[in-house]
Amino acid sequence: MRRRLDPGWRPKLVALDLDGTVVPYGPAGTRPSLAVAAAVGRVIDAGVPVVVATGRAVPDAVDTAVALGIRGVELVCTNGAVVYDATEARITHRVTVDIAPAAAALAARIPEAVFAAERDPHGFVTTDGFHREFTVGREEVVDLATLVSEPVVRLVCVAPGWDAVAMGAVAAEVLDPAQYSWDLGYSAWLDVQAPGVSKATGTAMVCEDLGVDPADVLAIGDGTNDIELFKWAGWAVAMGQALEVVQDAADEVTDPVELDGCATALGRWFP
Repeated sequence: MRRRLDPGWRPKLVALDLDGTVVPYGPAGTRPSLAVAAAVGRVIDAGVPVVVATGRAVPDAVDTAVALGIRGVELVCTNGAVVYDATEARITHRVTVDIAPAAAALAARIPEAVFAAERDPHGFVTTDGFHREFTVGREEVVDLATLVSEPVVRLVCVAPGWDAVAMGAVAAEVLDPAQYSWDLGYSAWLDVQAPGVSKATGTAMVCEDLGVDPADVLAIGDGTNDIELFKWAGWAVAMGQALEVVQDAADEVTDPVELDGCATALGRWFP
């Protein structure tokens, strides 16, 4: 996707992915670099809302939003399944799904798979052996039957020893798009959610509340879970290390996260 940008266009809202965009992947990826924090600060100082649009659950999203100085704007979490008002510490939108059929289908094809279910904004339940790279508040180890016993906002499936390509092939085969939407992380990490849920749907709700048109939104991200957001936003910027399919979905490509590409992209309008 390569649209022509009106020379006079300026974003009225900025939607930012976190991991791989604002911060690098990994356990240390909570605080942004000084350059990125300063760039986001200039956006905020210009009176333009900055919306976090992330696959993270609420606790992790809040930590980085605070580090960026974002206040008074709802956070789009869990790939759009949760919209959270950090000021009032409450969920304003939540989409759940019955994950039992998905978990059964994935477990049948991937015997070594481990699972987690995001039930509320404060933590996950997981099967034994599930390891997270980020803290997420409360976690409880349960058996698979208990994990799938109620609708949740997200099922996570991790396949030790698998790569993302193999995991994606299984997901495409066994997950009915009428029942589920799904996204892959940078490894064999699979997020399964309700159909139609995406960062775009969550960000659209925030924009509606703020009176911002999608055509006036700048979106920056690096993952396949950003593609729907890129299609929806007025202008989309992919990070330099993003997969080719993600870069192809964007209007332009900036530097990689290690080189503060997010700051570079924002500097075009907020020097």
